[in-house]
Amino acid sequence: MKSRRDLFPADLGLVVRMVAVGLITPIVVAAALVAVFWFADWKVQGVVALSLGVGVCAVLRERVAASSRGRRISPAEAPDLHAAVERLCVVADLAKPTLMLDRQSMPNSWVEGTTRGGFRLHLTVGLLDLLEPHELEAVIAHELAHIANRDAAVMTVVAAPGEALLSGGVRVASQGWWPLLLGGATAVAIGWVGTVGGRGLSRYREFAADAAAVRMTGNPAALASALMKVSAGLVAIPQKDLRAAAVGDAFHLLPARDTQQFLLPATHPPLAARIERLERLERSLQRG
Repeated sequence: MKSRRDLFPADLGLVVRMVAVGLITPIVVAAALVAVFWFADWKVQGVVALSLGVGVCAVLRERVAASSRGRRISPAEAPDLHAAVERLCVVADLAKPTLMLDRQSMPNSWVEGTTRGGFRLHLTVGLLDLLEPHELEAVIAHELAHIANRDAAVMTVVAAPGEALLSGGVRVASQGWWPLLLGGATAVAIGWVGTVGGRGLSRYREFAADAAAVRMTGNPAALASALMKVSAGLVAIPQKDLRAAAVGDAFHLLPARDTQQFLLPATHPPLAARIERLERLERSLQRG
């Protein structure tokens, strides 16, 4: 059996990018906030603080709403699914997460939780209906790789402050009163920089989770096939459902919506880039 170090080795190129983005983004956001509270007018300072508070509340409310959806899947209800998760957890030396069924027609998956409180693996009805067993196993391996790499915790630390400032700044600035407009615009500018950094880190971590899933299953083609099916399945989902699901895009297998709101980059790498990497892994396995 492969060791955990074999399954989740350090990819030097990805590690360098992730460390750079992961360190620089919080430092830039913190430095910008210090500058505001050191040099700006007290009204701007107050509005930026208000924007941060409003944004934190909004982000937490959205995350809680997303995590509260779904119900537990019992072993008796889906023995094959539980067996697949247990087998992969043994391979990855991970505690088994709680399996949650989300009654959405949108095909997708994501993980949430903490090491202390336990993780929950969410699978939608649309995903279970769409994928073959070997494809579903590859998707589960991808999500378990996120747990092993502590991606949820890292992304929360790096991306959450920027998301909160951006979200809160937009809400506050929309009120129109000029102090709120000026302070809100300042929060939006700082939040935009932080969110760009967080999304850049998210893209790198998706590549790392794809590679780890391949090492766990030995089947790059299964994950590539699953990604293409899920991408095609999202196209058929009504826009209102995609808008509701897009709150947690950074944690999904694929983003629910491919939007460029506020000129922000996507939360995930392009599908073509992920498929290309998986095809290279397939060729390397065949040569080996």
